[in-house]
Amino acid sequence: MYLDQARDNAPMDGLPLSKIQAICFDAFGTLIDISSIDTFLEERFPGNGSAISSAWRIKQIDYSRLRSLGNRYKPFGEITEDALRASLASLNINVERESIREIMDQYMKCGAYPDTLEVLENLPTPWAIVTNGDRDFISPILQGAGIGVSDEALITSDQVSDFKVSPRLYELAYAWARNYQAETKSEVLFVSANQWDAIGATWFGFTTCWINRNSQTPEELDAAPTYEVTDLTQVLELAKEFTC
Repeated sequence: MYLDQARDNAPMDGLPLSKIQAICFDAFGTLIDISSIDTFLEERFPGNGSAISSAWRIKQIDYSRLRSLGNRYKPFGEITEDALRASLASLNINVERESIREIMDQYMKCGAYPDTLEVLENLPTPWAIVTNGDRDFISPILQGAGIGVSDEALITSDQVSDFKVSPRLYELAYAWARNYQAETKSEVLFVSANQWDAIGATWFGFTTCWINRNSQTPEELDAAPTYEVTDLTQVLELAKEFTC
């Protein structure tokens, strides 16, 4: 269940250095199942659904990183639409504006993973969501998925006009966690199904957990998430262990 010695300062028994006081979750791909858009894309563009979905996700991440590096912030919802247009063009698929709107509306309907609500409802520690999504974009998605989160515990890119893995968003998460007795960064557990995000949070100093649902291989970035699991239910088990 756990990564072996993922961090140089991780104890040999796999337990954290200190008690976890608060947990931060990524949203897209972690709590929200964005793969549900694949079926719609395949129905709309037979034979091209997977290609569109893959290109779209890559460009969405690339665009957010480029804008972060270039200090050219744009709301994530708009970036997502830009990435969709570029992805369709790269595959020589021409669509009307009405079709773009239809696809974006479907994206907004992406639901939670089957275990998301149960895990969130049973966590023994305060939790927040830390997302590249801007509030106008992510709030209706969370609401539609049945995920209730307080305004203060919803940490979004528009609050800092930047995207992960910039430390600005992690810093905002740490400021929230300090309200719950997290005196050090290691007392915050950051959970993401995106390996790059979990590594970014590791660089920042958080204790991290990567949900590796698809058996991906480790990246070579001179760092690794503290823990690796395969589903959210294991995160709940980990959280309970931390608070014993």
